[in-house]
Amino acid sequence: MATSFNWKIESLKTNPNDDHYITEATAKVFGTEDGITKSTTVSCVFPGNKDAVGSDFKSIDDLKKAEGESVIVDWIKTGIMDYKVAKIEKNVQDLIDLHKNIVLETTVYAADTSYSEQPTETKL
Repeated sequence: MATSFNWKIESLKTNPNDDHYITEATAKVFGTEDGITKSTTVSCVFPGNKDAVGSDFKSIDDLKKAEGESVIVDWIKTGIMDYKVAKIEKNVQDLIDLHKNIVLETTVYAADTSYSEQPTETKL
């Protein structure tokens, strides 16, 4: 079964002196697979101000509505770029795999093999 990811806004920091322009958004990224849910937190800073946004500015009251959450999640994903989104979701997948005891890597030590003995290092 494929993992489904869900990004949910956890908090917003706003500038009360600039019509509550959002300066930072924090989201939790949830991944669920086979009934196991894990998460991590991501934050994105939005430099600038209301004037810089211009006619695209959205009021905090509109953004606090249910449909505003997806807008802010899109801003976060755009701000951190696709490769970071993929990396964050992979980290959540790794947490799920760890919980499911899926082995991602093993170490075989030379002492556990029939390799020839390593040289002894000279000490001072």
